[in-house]
Amino acid sequence: MINEEDIKRKYDENGTALFDLKESFFSEDDFKKIEELSKKLPYEFIETGDAGEPNSVEVGRFMTDVGEPKIVNENISNEAISILNKKEHLNFYGKILGKDKLFIRRAQVNKMRKNEFVGYHLDRDSNPDYLAAVVIQFGSDFSGGDYVVYKKGENKEKKHIRYKPKYQTMTISNCEYPHEVSKVESGTRISLVFFLCSHYGKNKRVS
Repeated sequence: MINEEDIKRKYDENGTALFDLKESFFSEDDFKKIEELSKKLPYEFIETGDAGEPNSVEVGRFMTDVGEPKIVNENISNEAISILNKKEHLNFYGKILGKDKLFIRRAQVNKMRKNEFVGYHLDRDSNPDYLAAVVIQFGSDFSGGDYVVYKKGENKEKKHIRYKPKYQTMTISNCEYPHEVSKVESGTRISLVFFLCSHYGKNKRVS
């Protein structure tokens, strides 16, 4: 089983914690179901991210957050969001973040092949409501595509930590830490990304 205290310590110290989901609060059945649902989503190629960063990534969306949270592709997404919103899941994230109540405001699947990447950015530049990003790795046969997190408040040339996510791992990352995904060298990197916030209404960027 996962060690919640160890995960929280890593999150508090480095802004990010990476751990294996096997035999954890996130069941094998739930993982497999969302993985299958992600394959049914329509995808679009994105060259510029919401924070203005350069990207080279295909995106399939379960939930958007342009002005407020909205489930899209409902025939596919409703089941996925209901799994992500399970009480035991949100309670776990709350323990790591030190929050009593959390909501999911945006959820999407990112797919990257050779030479594709997500550019250096800060999630809170996309939406100031975001507290943490949760990433579940579906890609099982790829190289490169490291998740690179930079020291809070520093620029890209400063200290960073490089994480190498594998199939069925989860990353929880503080949205106040700049980060990027390095170029995929081979295979296909597929990951579910969703953002945790403390409220569910209109986002602060538009209110």
